[in-house]
Amino acid sequence: MCGIAGILGSGRIVRRPILEKIANSLEHRGPDNEGVETISVDQSQDRILGLVHRRLSIIDLSEAAHQPMHDPETGNWIVFNGEIYNYREIREVLVGDGHRFKTNSDTEVILTAYAKWGEGCLSKLRGMFAFALWCAREKKLFLAIDRVGIKPLYFCKGESGTFVFSSEVRALLHSGVVKREIEPLAIDSFLSYGAIQAPLTMIKGVYSLRPAHYLTYSQRSGDIDVTQYWTPKVGTLGGADSNSHRHAREYFESVLKEAVRHHLVSDVPLGIFLSGGIDSSALAILVSQLGGGNGLESFTVTFPESSYSEGKYSRLVADKFSADHHEIELSESDLQGILPQALEAMDQPTVDGINVYILSKAVHEKGFKAVLSGQGSDELFGGYNTFRRIPLLKRFVRCTQTCLGNNQRSGLADWLSRLLQHSTFGSKLFQCMGSNGHLLDLYLISRQLFNPHTKNHLIDTEESILRNGTLGETADWLVSEIKGLDTFSGISLLEMRCYLANMLLRDGDMMSMAHGLEIRVPFLDHKLIECVFSMPSDTKLHNRLPKPLLVHSVIDQMPKEIYQRSKMGFTFPWEIWLRNQLRYQVDDLLHETPDSNQMGLNMEECRKLWKRFLYNKSGMTWSRAWALYILLFWVRRNIST
Repeated sequence: MCGIAGILGSGRIVRRPILEKIANSLEHRGPDNEGVETISVDQSQDRILGLVHRRLSIIDLSEAAHQPMHDPETGNWIVFNGEIYNYREIREVLVGDGHRFKTNSDTEVILTAYAKWGEGCLSKLRGMFAFALWCAREKKLFLAIDRVGIKPLYFCKGESGTFVFSSEVRALLHSGVVKREIEPLAIDSFLSYGAIQAPLTMIKGVYSLRPAHYLTYSQRSGDIDVTQYWTPKVGTLGGADSNSHRHAREYFESVLKEAVRHHLVSDVPLGIFLSGGIDSSALAILVSQLGGGNGLESFTVTFPESSYSEGKYSRLVADKFSADHHEIELSESDLQGILPQALEAMDQPTVDGINVYILSKAVHEKGFKAVLSGQGSDELFGGYNTFRRIPLLKRFVRCTQTCLGNNQRSGLADWLSRLLQHSTFGSKLFQCMGSNGHLLDLYLISRQLFNPHTKNHLIDTEESILRNGTLGETADWLVSEIKGLDTFSGISLLEMRCYLANMLLRDGDMMSMAHGLEIRVPFLDHKLIECVFSMPSDTKLHNRLPKPLLVHSVIDQMPKEIYQRSKMGFTFPWEIWLRNQLRYQVDDLLHETPDSNQMGLNMEECRKLWKRFLYNKSGMTWSRAWALYILLFWVRRNIST
């Protein structure tokens, strides 16, 4: 796991001091080694490619795996961030074709695989990745990220055909190519969901490469082409009696174990995040079944506020499946001591991520470089209430469409939305009533942070080109992605493409890598995703049992207390803390931010909403209050005002 960056431009721009400055900004992502290279790609036009790599050594710890890595046969170069879990299998195929390897690294496997299969090499890779490869023959940059966006990659095309990319947005600010200028649409997107929806980023002109996409930048023409290379489709399971539930579950369990087994490939010890919920508990059990539990150390965060703490549940699992269990008790005063560093680590504003920062810090301090996580299970196995709520909303919209004309329905929805503007449920319900009832719109409304009425008071959205906080081209892409899928699979894919990719995975990456820690997510293995999408629909939901596919696979060893209790989610007691000691720093920032600001925020309205939260008024949740603070803090810290 690493940090990567690069600049392709003139020798005046691509200079070693600039590359070293970028490398320094990424040091936290790769404390083990640094690599900086400058390559002349067109002497006649004075075009230089500068590549930067910061290394966190997980596979092949030797110096031979140093990056940037060069292929002397093709002249190609690569900088790579991630892990390819099936690199040994791919390597065997390439060796059989006559290729020779100098290292035992997965990086060299990608470099050689590209030489053989070109862009088709992506279909061979099983893992999490973001890499940039210079193709010397075609004089082009080839950038790619994994199928679900576990590892982010950002890019910008500047003046005179200069092209820059990096693992982090803020690293690009050191390139001399990217200006510290806010993207107005990103403010709208952030207020809509508490995280900016790709391909937008907080910085104008900087874009995020969407999951399952690759980008080519031609040195000759200056053209950028972005292409999708994978999407999960519903298929049929193999075997003669593939329609039987028993056969389907047996096949699923074999793929599940195979996915977890691949994620145990490592040349360093692995830990595990253990929350006490179904996902991490199931993962700990599966690792134990595969013989990887010996020596596995587990980590969980607990709180003095017992209603938020899952310590007793994580101990139930840790006592059976962990060699050593670590509880990190966090109080409000503890958080205040850590919060400045956590906020500093935030590459883009987000209402989430502080929890991952603190847990990653504890794991890192115990000497671990890599840890397993149950993230992605809710999206894949139907753990969120969106899987039950959205089908109900679809029926509700269909009913109103039948009973009321379009004008009546739209007018009633608008009136009721204004009447219930401070009611979270009421506002979303009547937005749905006024919508076209498409699955995407119902999903986006369901995931909404600030409703349109409130957002209109916070910023000027009259000329916004966004559709529910999302770019129109992105909305069109999402519509095409879910076309032909059943409702469960459609919601699952939307959760992966939106909430998971744009918040959870992005936050997990930046907050764990702030401590040089790699997070592995076996439930997001693409073959497992394809398997679940092909499972019979009625195996994925159960009236009483949550995430039945996953739970049934480990139910003999999972304590009943884990799967019979209500879902909690891993969140801090923000509701309490923001009204206590944290209140004063939020107050200060709200009053210090000038009414005239680069964000275009109506500060008077922000202060009114903050007071609504403090007095526990309807509809003003902690996440909305925290979102305003995070946005103001990030801009003050990263953009000159």
